[in-house]
Amino acid sequence: MTRIVYLALIVLLMLVDIGCIAQQPLSHETDPTLKALLDKPPAYPQVNFAVMTDLHTYNPDLGTDGKAFENYVAGDYKLIKESAEILQTAVGQINSENVSFVLVPGDLTDHGDRSSHELVVQYLEQLQASGKKVYVVPGNHDIDNANAVRYAGDIALRIRNITAEEFAQIYGDFGYKDALYRDSASLSYVAEPQEGLWLLALDSCRYQGKVGEEETVTAGRFSPQTLGWIEEVLAKAARAGKAVIAMEHHPVTEHFDGQARNFPEYVIENYQAVSRLLAAYNVRLVFTGHFHAQDITERAWPDTSKFLFDVETGSLITFPCPYRVINIDGAQKAAIRTAHIQSIASHPSDLQGYAEAQLENGVAATAASMIASYGVDGAEAQKLAAQVARAVVAHMAGDEKLPAGQPAIQENGLSPMAWIGVELRKDLVDSLWKDLPPPDNNVTLDLNRGVWQ
Repeated sequence: MTRIVYLALIVLLMLVDIGCIAQQPLSHETDPTLKALLDKPPAYPQVNFAVMTDLHTYNPDLGTDGKAFENYVAGDYKLIKESAEILQTAVGQINSENVSFVLVPGDLTDHGDRSSHELVVQYLEQLQASGKKVYVVPGNHDIDNANAVRYAGDIALRIRNITAEEFAQIYGDFGYKDALYRDSASLSYVAEPQEGLWLLALDSCRYQGKVGEEETVTAGRFSPQTLGWIEEVLAKAARAGKAVIAMEHHPVTEHFDGQARNFPEYVIENYQAVSRLLAAYNVRLVFTGHFHAQDITERAWPDTSKFLFDVETGSLITFPCPYRVINIDGAQKAAIRTAHIQSIASHPSDLQGYAEAQLENGVAATAASMIASYGVDGAEAQKLAAQVARAVVAHMAGDEKLPAGQPAIQENGLSPMAWIGVELRKDLVDSLWKDLPPPDNNVTLDLNRGVWQ
């Protein structure tokens, strides 16, 4: 047997196996009693809660001066240096909101070091002291982070990160100690923040099996064991008559056309099957983060009348520094309102402008370097990169809309090399400007019918 034929057979077997997994029936499809329960989903109770995510908190005691720290923040568009100030302000604002609990879908810290985690706990305790229960799950920055360092002048010194077991201990008061159910294969759990409402808090991160100083994995997935556990507890919820919302770090839908192709690490692996599983069990709201964009996208299955909304919230320390407040009323309308951090002690009047410039300049610098590597002249690369950055900033802010008469990328007068590059990649920039429905920042979602106003 030739090597080519052998490889072809392996690929064929893999495709057959993948196809079988994708088409494997869910439990409710073979259980008529469960299917009947899911055909009449329980109503969501009236509830108010908040969501803030991707806090990327960095303990300033680890160093904010010197060449090493300056080099780090120069290559990042997040407001790392100001992260603790921003979290402090966000906690103060959320404490003044009429909400009963707060969801935090991961990346609580930037470096994953223990001291930054302990600083986050101090602020979350302030929320709980005011009567607002807090629930967290990890993000890809939080556990076994290979970049846990402190800065001393010109050097970055490795410091202690935390394990998955330590995460559950540190954040025991924020979901883990009073969980109704825990997944033995991950840090996923189920809580009941309000009578009649279950929270499916999912750990989608890939730290299992990582050894020593291996690079942190950005992408997310669920193991077969965790997927089985998810369906098991969703079936329990259906039998108990509990409505369910979910949160996880990685989105379960694409938030712009081609996202899974261009940025696969920013959508949960096998997102089509994961979103189908959740929707089949009437999970109609999933709160996510990771891409740092303010974006809500609906995924629907018209042949089954099932749907879900993936409510992605932007990073607290990335323009526009948002958090969300959600009110579900008795008519099953979920009113979502976006609030922003406008001022902190070190930036009392210019935080939004400062954050926007940090994001735009950071994206433009990265894009210019990539474009120039394709043989495009430096000045022309910077011009194109500025247009790419404009699209990214718009998508991060949400409700993006390209100004009338303006192209996503100006193609007139380009050099041959630049023109080729634009032709190959302009679909990505176009898609960033194309806002998939529904609206992203302030919207009321009908949880009965899957429509909005």
